[in-house]
Amino acid sequence: MISKSKEYITEGPIWKSIITFMLPIMLGMFFQQLYNTVDAIVVGRYVGKEALAAVGGGTTFFINLLLGFCGGLSTGASIIISQFFGAKKFRDLCSAVHTFFILSFVMGIVVTLVGISLSEFAMNLINTPSDIYPNAVTYLKIYFLGITPMFMYNTAAGVLRATGDSKTPFYILVIGCFLNIFLDFLFVAVLNWGIAGVGYATLISIITGAVLIMIKMFTTPEVYRVELSELKANPSLLRKMFKLGVPSGLYSMMYTISNLIMMTFVNTFPTTTIAAWTAWGKLDALFWMSVSSMGMALNTFSGQNYGAKKYDRIKKGALQGLLIMYLITIALIILFRTCGRFIYGWFVPDEPQVIEMGIKIMLFLTPAFFLYVPNEILSGIIGGAGKTYISMIVTFFAICGTRMIWLYTSCRGTTDFIKVIHCYPISWLISATVFFIYYKSEKWIPKSNLAVDKTVSD
Repeated sequence: MISKSKEYITEGPIWKSIITFMLPIMLGMFFQQLYNTVDAIVVGRYVGKEALAAVGGGTTFFINLLLGFCGGLSTGASIIISQFFGAKKFRDLCSAVHTFFILSFVMGIVVTLVGISLSEFAMNLINTPSDIYPNAVTYLKIYFLGITPMFMYNTAAGVLRATGDSKTPFYILVIGCFLNIFLDFLFVAVLNWGIAGVGYATLISIITGAVLIMIKMFTTPEVYRVELSELKANPSLLRKMFKLGVPSGLYSMMYTISNLIMMTFVNTFPTTTIAAWTAWGKLDALFWMSVSSMGMALNTFSGQNYGAKKYDRIKKGALQGLLIMYLITIALIILFRTCGRFIYGWFVPDEPQVIEMGIKIMLFLTPAFFLYVPNEILSGIIGGAGKTYISMIVTFFAICGTRMIWLYTSCRGTTDFIKVIHCYPISWLISATVFFIYYKSEKWIPKSNLAVDKTVSD
């Protein structure tokens, strides 16, 4: 007998549903970012600015490149699960969950092998400076050992969120966060393991989170319970997951590729600038985790209401989500501008040049956050309706295309770092405009034939 979960976001006040669902996601991302930030603080204080640059910058982009595509495939699966859940097609949802886990396990093994084997090549490709290169490669290889358990965690978290449970992944992330912080100080500050200590702390935390959330998936009485006897891939659902997931994966990859291209320009600047850019990435992650959590919440909101055929509710959710996110953005900009110098001091207390460069970056980019918000909001809404290819197309032309044109026509040989990062607000403005035009056309609202109208058994 399948238990029918009551965690629907197809009923009740829209703004309340969005915030209630978004907050655990955002807090979970906050704790995830907290231990990433502690990684940077511990490395900056106990190892040095070269190691700080190694755990950010190019390593982050290479990790995101591989994880982004697979994460996109997961997005496709999550959309299907949320639509089945909204349409109350629990038999098909159960089949989708088991297919999703098999897909994620296979992807995890593949990405682990590819990531480890290409670590040196990737760092050479983006012109990683020689004083950063050894630490960067070491960190990457240790990190990729945890990819398969990370995929298992993300798959389970995706299933839980798609069916309305955003709290369980949050609780597990909190446990992982504090474990990672403890191990950071133990391995680096006490045992002096250097950059490898940070990598092993992250690895152990990832494995712990995966074990905890899989216990939940195997023991829950709900519809998404994992049964070993049911672990088989449904070919029809697998095709749908790839149909929705490949565009999402390419969308994520193209964002990362544009940032990798950006990194080749960043790496032509002194290590002081690279370290400042890395530290800024830790600081502005507060904005990215907020806007990403809103996008994820609206993706599930859109998916469930799409399955329930409540299209007007989806449109109201887009507007209310946009207003909520703008209020959050204003609060974050105030926080950055009043506390930015103090926060930078956590990373590199004895590097005033790094801090000053970080402040310049912050003052330039924070107003541009307003240009990015519509991208995440509308992408989440449209993606939840199954039109994931739209985000891929917009990103290819408006994000990647714009940034490459700017960097290669205006920034060759420049010594002005602020000129280089102009590519961000320019590309955000163009992509937001295109997303808005498509959203207003309402072509994402189906005339017939929902993605979940046909059951697996048909």
